[in-house]
Amino acid sequence: MFCRTCRGPAGARFARCYQCELALRQAGRLLADVVAPIGYAVRGGPLADDLRVYKSDWAAAAEAAAAAERLRELFAAFLAGHGESVWSAAGMSAGPTAVAVVPSGQGRPGEHPLAGIVRSCVGLPPVRLAVEPKQGHGRGVDPDWLRVGDPVSGADVLLVDDTWVSGGSAQSTAAALKLAGAGHVAVVVLGRHVNPADPRSAGFLERTPAAAGGPGGVAWTSAWPARGQSAESRGETSPRAVPPCRAASS
Repeated sequence: MFCRTCRGPAGARFARCYQCELALRQAGRLLADVVAPIGYAVRGGPLADDLRVYKSDWAAAAEAAAAAERLRELFAAFLAGHGESVWSAAGMSAGPTAVAVVPSGQGRPGEHPLAGIVRSCVGLPPVRLAVEPKQGHGRGVDPDWLRVGDPVSGADVLLVDDTWVSGGSAQSTAAALKLAGAGHVAVVVLGRHVNPADPRSAGFLERTPAAAGGPGGVAWTSAWPARGQSAESRGETSPRAVPPCRAASS
């Protein structure tokens, strides 16, 4: 069964996985209005490998650049093909008006490679985010973990992360944006982590062609029409016609 929030594996009798249920209890409406994973990053699989290599300090430059280019193409194609359904599920009447990248909690110097990928695909004003140097990331949702560096009052924000494991960093960032005044937040994740050694993932991998690397392997559409929190809670039944973000052609 799909988690209604992150599209990962959830127990047969539960609407959400443990981590997303915990986040909902902690932060409620401060969470992202929708979470849209592009693919399933199954440990040992090609997407998981690219997500590891593209930002690695030890990988050869050519190898990291090739991985980054594959991820850029994945992201651009997803926005072009599925952006409208994401904005609709998030309740964005005219699509996002700003973009942000979930910051690294590892204290990485300089610009994160994900920021370059996003900038090449999305023509929206960026929102600067910075990790608070004296604020460790606690378990679950912790909006005090980071600082929003640009005005976002009333903005609908596309928030991008590379990997979703527990979702703590992405949801903490979404909560910080909403506390700073953002209207809606849509999280797009390049890869939803799945560990095939986890017994809870075995049945999920068998039932989900996208997770197993089958044809049409897009995590968002494999779970559709399961929705994120906001559209469902508002009782909306028809999708809104909203423009996708601009995707780069090269």
